Order: sequence, then structure tokens, then C-alpha cells
Amino acid sequence: MVVGIVFTALVILWPIFMMMSQPVGEINDQLRSLGTRKSIYVLNFVLASLIAPSISFILISIAFFVPSNKDTPILSVMGVLLLVPYITLVSIAYTSQFIILQSFISSGNLIEAGYWYFGNQSSIPYFINQLGYLFFALSGLLIGYRFLFEKGIPKSVAVLLWSSGIFSILAFVGLGMKNDVLNFSTILSGMLTIPIGILVILWGMRLRSQ
Repeated sequence: MVVGIVFTALVILWPIFMMMSQPVGEINDQLRSLGTRKSIYVLNFVLASLIAPSISFILISIAFFVPSNKDTPILSVMGVLLLVPYITLVSIAYTSQFIILQSFISSGNLIEAGYWYFGNQSSIPYFINQLGYLFFALSGLLIGYRFLFEKGIPKSVAVLLWSSGIFSILAFVGLGMKNDVLNFSTILSGMLTIPIGILVILWGMRLRSQ
């Protein structure tokens, strides 16, 4: 329940800070702008770097500690194992924004900075992030599977996990195909995690009262 509250707060705050810190113009213009708006941009990605550990904690708790009518231990273990590359990859993508990127901007090396700028969809961290969320998608599909046969909140969480996972897979395919329409699925996937967080809070309150 507590982690659900933390996670929900993070996924709500992140897009707000993203909009506040997002510069305009060409890539080089954006990078120059970041040199003067460093604090809000860094704070945005510090918050973002906490999202993967918090939702992973939720998924691990669901996989191992929440009973259901259908028992799928192998799928649960595989789903949890897939969280390892997910956390690793997205952590690299997000922390690079306040370590590697800022180092290149400070030195005036905008060419190298462009390769590490998350706002550039052709950048290294953007690809790493989308790859990470591919593992998240697979993990969510495996862990959420057994709860598809439940009712109420568990089933709703499972459906949302599957929907978010499918959109993440489509986004990764879209990135590889350079298809902006499919790549837009990453936003839809992220939006679906907000109701997941809210339902997990309610689910935790219900389990706590039992």
C-alpha cells in the first residue's frame, strides 16, 4: 500500500516535471537551454529513476505474496527475473541524464551530448529505456496472468498490466521501425500505470483489513 502511494505520486509528478523542464527548438538549442535549466531537468530524472524500483517492488509483492485461485509459480519467477534487466536498463537511461549528459553539456561537447540526450529519440538512453520497458512488459504479462482469472481489483490490475505491457511492446517495435504512431504507445503505456498504482493502494488496504 505504501509503495503504491509512492509509485502513484512518482508517475503523476514525472510528466509534470518533464513538461516544466522540456526545452524547445532544435536538439542543439535544447541542449544549450539545458545548460541554464539544469536543476529542474536533473530533478525530473531523479524522480524518474525511482519509478522502476517502486513498481518492481509492487510486482514482486504481487508475484510472491498475494494468493490467487490460479497458481503459476514458474511464470511468477520468470516475471520477477525479467525485472532485473528492466531496472538495470532504465536506471542507466535515467541516471545518464544527470551524470553523462550534464558532463558533456558542461564541457560544451554538444555532439556527444546529443547522443545521450533523452529528448532525442535517436539517442542511446532513449533506446536503452525502451528496451528496458520491453522487459517490464514481459514481466507484467507473466506476473499478471494468474490474476486475469480473478474478480474485482486483482483482475483490473492484471488487465492494466497486460494493456500497459502490450503498448510497451508496440512502442519498442515502433522505435525499431521509426514509426511515430507506434512509438507513441509508450505514452499510453505510462498513463496506464497511474490507475495501476491507485488500484494497488486500494488492494493493499483491502488485504491489510483482512
